[in-house]
Amino acid sequence: MNDKIKIIGGASGYTEIESDNDFNPVNTWEEKWIQDIDYLKENLKKNHKNLFAYTDEQSFNKKIADLKKIINQLDYEEMKVEISRVVASIKDAHTSLIFPAKRFIPLKFYYFDEGIYIIDTTKEYENLIFKRVIAIEDMSIELVLKELKSIISFENQHFFKAQSMKYLQIAEVLYGLLIVDSIDKVKITTEDGCYEVITCFLQELIYTNEKLPIFWRRPAENLWFAELKDGELYIKYNSCREQDGELIAEKLARIISFMDENKPSKVTVDLRNNLGGDSTLIRPLIDYLKNHEELNNSQRLKVVIGRETFSSALLNAYEFKNLTNAKIVGEPSGGKPNCYGEILKIKLPNSGFEITYSTRYYKLIEDDLVMALYPDEIILDSIDCCRCI
Repeated sequence: MNDKIKIIGGASGYTEIESDNDFNPVNTWEEKWIQDIDYLKENLKKNHKNLFAYTDEQSFNKKIADLKKIINQLDYEEMKVEISRVVASIKDAHTSLIFPAKRFIPLKFYYFDEGIYIIDTTKEYENLIFKRVIAIEDMSIELVLKELKSIISFENQHFFKAQSMKYLQIAEVLYGLLIVDSIDKVKITTEDGCYEVITCFLQELIYTNEKLPIFWRRPAENLWFAELKDGELYIKYNSCREQDGELIAEKLARIISFMDENKPSKVTVDLRNNLGGDSTLIRPLIDYLKNHEELNNSQRLKVVIGRETFSSALLNAYEFKNLTNAKIVGEPSGGKPNCYGEILKIKLPNSGFEITYSTRYYKLIEDDLVMALYPDEIILDSIDCCRCI
């Protein structure tokens, strides 16, 4: 199988439902895909907590039937996209195809209010940093986003802004959507001209831009901290998951010890890029701050959220909101307060595609129509903030 990139987070672990051993062997392209599609349909209906909470069963069944009719017109990359389209139609951000990806555009995109910009690149394309993207091949970026909207699982516009930039980087997605003709090279039109960009493997994505705001630095670390000017302590919490090496509990103990010894003037806890995992891991910090008489006020304690604050990280944001006096700042969350989650996954018997699905409903607030956690103070990311560093 190809290398895989996980587009979303949101569970403390995965459980696979393997294909049954008594499946009848099939040989043709069409038969194999029909078997996979039927398996997807049956298992989502059987195992999802409430598959038709946001879409109707008749519409879902029609999408399944329509896809089966056109199997022989599609190649492998197109089938990936169409499976993703069916799953995305459920409109549950936790129910999603884990998109099998092999080739990537070596440019990191970001969705600012001013447009789509390239914010980081590998060494070969450093001349494109901070350029605005106008088109991919012969399709305007606006139409590209429209195409992506139909294959991405999301519940609010903020999460789509985050997820679309990751899908935009996957060459197989663009190929499967018929936006590009090759997964090996892609034409990018920016504000100052057209460039041919050669795609690469995941392990070759080594970014070089050192002139990025602090919250975009050290993205591979689940938790880190730094002392800023004027004695402010900045805590970046990127993932509610353990990594090899030091446990999160041990990192938190070091952070708390630092605060006891150095008496920071302010504390900022940044959750803006945290897609979730285990919501209990950060509790020692929340408990410490809620009981800290000097820091627990809106002038000295700040929590940053954003379009990637999702799942367990959103639970943590609500804990800060409800248990402390922190000021919540940033963009509205990518996660919806009342949502389905606690994901497990199924694996399709022939293609091996993996699909996550929700097994539990979370109700954080009374009003189910509220689409995000909205900050006390909205601070939008601007391309100008990047350029001035």
